[in-house]
Amino acid sequence: MFKPIRSLELRLTLLATTCAAMVLCAVALMTYLGINQILIAQQDRALVERIERLEILLQDSRNIEQIIARPKLYQNMLGNQDNLFLLMQSDRILININPLGIPLPEFTHQPQIQFRDLSAHAYPTRIAWKTIQINRQPYVLVAGKQWSERLAILSPFQKNLVIYVVIGILAIFILCIMASRLGLRALRVLREQTHAINIHQLEQRLNLVHPPQEIKQLASDINAMLDRIEMGYSQLNRFSEDIAHEFRTPLNNLIGQTEILLMGERSPAQYQEVLISNLEDYQRLKRMIDSMLFLARADAHKVCLNRQKIQLQLFIDNIFSIFEYQAEEQHCNFVLKLEATELAADPELLQQALYNLVSNALIHGGNHRTINVRSNRKTINNISMIALSVITSGLEIAPEHLTHLFERFYQCNASRQNTHQTGGLGLSIVASIMMLHQGTYQAVNSAEGVCFELIFPEM
Repeated sequence: MFKPIRSLELRLTLLATTCAAMVLCAVALMTYLGINQILIAQQDRALVERIERLEILLQDSRNIEQIIARPKLYQNMLGNQDNLFLLMQSDRILININPLGIPLPEFTHQPQIQFRDLSAHAYPTRIAWKTIQINRQPYVLVAGKQWSERLAILSPFQKNLVIYVVIGILAIFILCIMASRLGLRALRVLREQTHAINIHQLEQRLNLVHPPQEIKQLASDINAMLDRIEMGYSQLNRFSEDIAHEFRTPLNNLIGQTEILLMGERSPAQYQEVLISNLEDYQRLKRMIDSMLFLARADAHKVCLNRQKIQLQLFIDNIFSIFEYQAEEQHCNFVLKLEATELAADPELLQQALYNLVSNALIHGGNHRTINVRSNRKTINNISMIALSVITSGLEIAPEHLTHLFERFYQCNASRQNTHQTGGLGLSIVASIMMLHQGTYQAVNSAEGVCFELIFPEM
């Protein structure tokens, strides 16, 4: 079993050589057949001239019997043994010059000259015949000549032609190798530059001098891929740093409080107070771990959607009721305006997404805010969509932060001392939920305030 050829250079060389060899062989074959036809045409003209001369000679003779009685005259005129001449009347052969004894077929009476190849004999011969009138009597005049002269020309030409074709194919193969190496030089440079890029040099990009259009496009695509990899690697580094910090803070609290507790005797009330404080840190760690596990499962597409028709009025009212006491404490109020009253989504995931957005609005919006939740229909790329918007009035986010809000552990405020913070995973979970629903999401500053919009495909 043959192994596939893995070298692109060799593949191109063999492909180009094969195509050129086929063309070369076709040209050689057409040349051979063309010369053969030329030789046949010359032989036919010679036979025609011979018949015409003999016909004139016979027509000018007054006594056909005297000519028939002297066949040696015609044999001497024809010369070589490879020539043939017959004069026939009905079934009688009046003149029979056939030194090689070539068997003859039956001849039809035709006033025009006819041709035929006799190849069954050891001496292949081409004959021509014509019916002539002598003294108002029909006679068949036959002339022939062996192929030996034509074959004597074609045989060495055929051998030379085969040699020329083989030499030509070898020359084409060598030229194709040179052309392939020259043509793929940009690809080799691309490979060398790509090989030089590693995890410590992700900022390096491919830079080719006057490359072919295809290689230029490939280099551009690779550079775009490197941009995405570099961005992803930077996010991963920042994610690792942030997660380490997020875990370190509650762990330091747990360790510090436990060390203080163990430094001396404590009352049961003091033990209970420390355990309650520790429990808050445990719950915070658990929330972050649960969030990270959900994000990992969402990235691996291991979260199964239970898509249902949801009545948005009742659904969102239930979410508002969860935050009722917190909204009263912050003197915030909720406003619900629904243009689209139904939505096809997973109820649990939709509740989690809206919960995170409303919680985020209350935590970061501060007091005396109005939180608007709206729905409306949109048409994007001829596809009907339903948009859910959570708008926090009077709040604006700096434009440089808007595109990063849904990144994991990203926070507009670098300070991590906010007691309400959730570690920066809430909006990341919203983004994953939207990707699971094959929807889109965005954060924009509007005239009313900062708007977080979730866009679902309408089923």
